[in-house]
This record gives sequence, C-alpha cells and structure tokens, in this order.
Amino acid sequence: MLASLAALQLLVLAQAAAPAPSDATARPFAQAPAPGSDSAVTPGPEQPPPAPLPPADSPTAAPPTTATPPTTATPPTTATPPAAAAPATAVAPRRPRLPSLLGAEPLGGASAAFGWAGWSSLGVAYAIGVTSEDDLGAFYDLDWAKSESRLGALYRRPLTQAGSWDVAVRAGLAWYVDFGGTYVYSKNHSDHGLELEPALVLSTRAGGGLLALSAEGPMTITTKHRNGFLFTPTAAVSYEAPLYSQLTVGARFGVGYRAGAGGAPLREGTGELQFLVLVGYQLL
Repeated sequence: MLASLAALQLLVLAQAAAPAPSDATARPFAQAPAPGSDSAVTPGPEQPPPAPLPPADSPTAAPPTTATPPTTATPPTTATPPAAAAPATAVAPRRPRLPSLLGAEPLGGASAAFGWAGWSSLGVAYAIGVTSEDDLGAFYDLDWAKSESRLGALYRRPLTQAGSWDVAVRAGLAWYVDFGGTYVYSKNHSDHGLELEPALVLSTRAGGGLLALSAEGPMTITTKHRNGFLFTPTAAVSYEAPLYSQLTVGARFGVGYRAGAGGAPLREGTGELQFLVLVGYQLL
C-alpha cells in the first residue's frame, strides 16, 4: 500500500511539472479562419528592428554633416566701357541753286530766264531742266557791232566732277543771219546759214556765287552768195552771284579769234574781245 501511494504521488508531481498544452494542441481539429473574414490576418512586410536607444547618460550623437565643397572664387569682372557711338555721317548742306546757262550745274528740273548785254552783243534765253541733269532751252543773240543774229536751241548736260569743279558739255544750234551792217565793220556783207556751237564748261562755287570757265568753238556755214565757213574759238570766264533768292547778276569776259573761208562775211583772221553784263531769274 505504501508503494501505491508513492506511485500516485510521483504521478501527481509529474503532471504538475508538465507545461500546459496550447490551444492548437488542445484543439487539434480546430478550423483555420476563412479567407476574407474579419478574423483573417494578413501578415505585413517584415519591418526592420528598431534602432537601439542611446544610453541616458551618454550625449546624443550629432547627425553627420555633409562636407560642403569649397567655392571657387569668381574673378572680378572688369567693367566694359560703353562702345563709343559711331560718329554721325556729316550730311553736306544742300547748295542753293543758282540759275545760270554759263556754268556746269544743271537746272535740276527748274526753269529760268536769262539776259545779257555789252560789247558787242545783247540777247535773251529761256531754259528748263527736262530731267535732273538735262537742260534744254532757246535763245536769241544779236551782235550789234557786226549786225549778226542767231536764233536757236541749246542743250546742256553735266559730265563729271574734278575736285570742286563741275564739268559739263553745252551745245547750241542756231539759224545765222548777217544783216550786212557796215557802221562798225566796213567790209561786212549780208549772209545767212547754220551755226553749231559746242562748248566745254567748268564751274565751281566761289564767294557765294558761281565761277565758270568755258572753251567754245562756234562753227558757221554760210550759204547766201557762195558757200563759206567761219570758225571762232573763244575762251571765256564768267561770275554770277545771287542778288536775292531767285535773281542773279554777273559778268562775262571772253577772248576769241575769228577766221573763215569762201564767201563768209568778215572771214579775214582777226582777234575779238567780249564783255557782257549778265542777269538770270529762276521762274520755277
């Protein structure tokens, strides 16, 4: 009987020392919760373990600082001086127009009337600038000492410039008539024909006026009695100045030589002088 009691005591002690069974062990046949039910738990991603806290008595570790790269020193900029303004192109002032038939400047589309008187002729002319460079006109000249008249047309056109000088050509074509007056030249006789007068003209502005030089070569063919020919090369200088905006006055001095052949009047070679007072008036 003592043995039975000892065995029972050992059994009780063994059961008391054994661990309590878990729910899974206690209920081996329990069903797992259905998917989608409230009791179903979906495991989340595995989280890293939390960082261990520093000891209370140790100072908090300062966060690591990022090294700042050294800044490159920017060289000081040199102030660029402002660009010098380009000098303005000087515009030559427009020359006031001087109406003249003796100079090389064209009328430039304007029109003008002219007159002259002196030794030994007097006359009138009218010209118009048909273009900016071409002038066309008509004239009448009477050489009262020789009783010769010329009625014709004239043309002028500038050619070029030589420094401050304008260069132009001028030409005249006229009907020539000698009335045969003998009050100055006793050997004169009447005649008529055609006269062509080419000329080379140079002019420049001087002293507020127009100074002109000309080389002229009038050639006359006479036909009344028997054919004749006259040639009178002439060099002349003239100066015209404005009296006011539209009126000019001036003078002309010329030296020439007259010679001829055939039945032309006063064909014997002789020198000639010319002095004229000039006046011009711009109409348009």
